[in-house]
Amino acid sequence: MKKTLSVAAAAVVVLLTACSRTDERHEPNIPAGVEHGAKSETPYYYGLIEEYRGVLSGDPDNLPAIVGLGNAYADSGAWQEAIGQYEHALKLDPRNADVHTDLGVAYRSLGMPDRALAEYRKALEYEPGHLNARFYMGIVYAYDFKNYPVAIHVWEELLRLAPNHPQADYMRANIMTFRKTLKKGHP
Repeated sequence: MKKTLSVAAAAVVVLLTACSRTDERHEPNIPAGVEHGAKSETPYYYGLIEEYRGVLSGDPDNLPAIVGLGNAYADSGAWQEAIGQYEHALKLDPRNADVHTDLGVAYRSLGMPDRALAEYRKALEYEPGHLNARFYMGIVYAYDFKNYPVAIHVWEELLRLAPNHPQADYMRANIMTFRKTLKKGHP
C-alpha cells in the first residue's frame, strides 16, 4: 500500500510540475527585452511548495518532488531554498543537466556568476547539446562579465544547433548590438 501511495504521489508531482512550468524556467534575472512565453495564470507557489513538502515528508528522496520544490522556490524568488533542493537532487542524480542549469540560474540570481558558469559547464559536460545551459551561459558572459566576444560565440553556436530557439530573435539582436559595440572599441 505504501509503495502504491508513493508511486501515486510521484505521478501527481510530475503532473503538477509539468502543468505549472514552461520550458523557460527561472528567468527573472534575464535583462529586459527577453521575450517570455505568455503565462495565462501564475501558479500559487506557497501551495505548490506545501504539496511538494508533503510528498517529500513521506518520500524524502523523490527526485521529481525535490526538483519541483526547487523550481517552486526559484519561481517565487527563494533562491537559497532552491539551491538547497537542487543540491539535494544532484546528490541523487549528479549528471542531471537540467538541474545543473537550474542551479546555475539560482547562483546567478544571487550574484554568483562564476558559480553559475561552473554549473552550466557541468550541464554541458553531461549533455553537450543542452540549449538552456548554452543560453544562460551567454547571458552570464554578456551581462555579468561584459565579455561580448565569448557571449557572441556561445549564442552563435546555440543558434547553429537550434535556429528556432525561443530566444533566437533576442540572441540575434544582441549579437548585432555587441558587434557594433566591439567595432566602436568598447569592451
